[in-house]
Amino acid sequence: MAEGGALLRRYTGLNPYRGFESLSLRHTPSVSAARRGAIACIAAAALVGAAVPAAAETSGQFWPELDGYFSLSERTRLYLMATASHAEQVQGQSGGVSRQDMQVGVHLDVTLAPTFRPDLAKGDWQRNRYLWMRIGYRYGRSLGELETSDPYREHRGIFELTGRTPPLAGSLEYVSRFRWDAREVNDVDSNRYRLRLQIEKSLSHEGRGVVPFVNAEAFYDTRYDAWIRERYQAGVEIQLNPSWRLEPALTYQSDSRATPARINALGLTLKYFH
Repeated sequence: MAEGGALLRRYTGLNPYRGFESLSLRHTPSVSAARRGAIACIAAAALVGAAVPAAAETSGQFWPELDGYFSLSERTRLYLMATASHAEQVQGQSGGVSRQDMQVGVHLDVTLAPTFRPDLAKGDWQRNRYLWMRIGYRYGRSLGELETSDPYREHRGIFELTGRTPPLAGSLEYVSRFRWDAREVNDVDSNRYRLRLQIEKSLSHEGRGVVPFVNAEAFYDTRYDAWIRERYQAGVEIQLNPSWRLEPALTYQSDSRATPARINALGLTLKYFH
């Protein structure tokens, strides 16, 4: 999903990414055999929802996104994305005017050599992506009436490092991610650091991959030298066919420097794999 500006506070959902592998190639137990794991994921999502406080300063939003993944080699691929999102001005700016923004991006995903797991060096890299990195660039701008009166422009460099475990107890997989956003918004530079932990489980329904997941993420912003944002998400990635997947997700976000301070969002991401 598209994400925040430096002078303006953007609101979007993250795109949970589970590696290069095709869901149809992964080991996916049947829904009936893995029902207990699915129940665990649903219970975790319910706990996230229960933790959301009722408050007047809460915005309901919809975050659509289109992603494309194009294989370049066994260890690299190209990731393209486009999204539109709704945002509000940050505290201290007059009016609190709402706006529509768009964001497009191009990224290179690279699988790193399994230094600490040499047994995987001869394995199938399409299924065993335990460590990988992403470098990319994203451009964002405002749309609509405010494009003339109060334009917004963002250039963002992205570096990510992601590690995952093999299936553990209950066939659950744990994915951790560090992300660095080097940002220039309306000619003002800043950095944002993000830490995310995700739990997911691969299932199979009528021969199609289904991956429910929950995650939590914390954001550190150098403009304030503080951890200012928390985001909690629960969703499911559904394989439609070998090339297309659909990922609906529910997101709760809390930001101490934004107006509104809380967001409840429905995200819908369509993914294409080639």
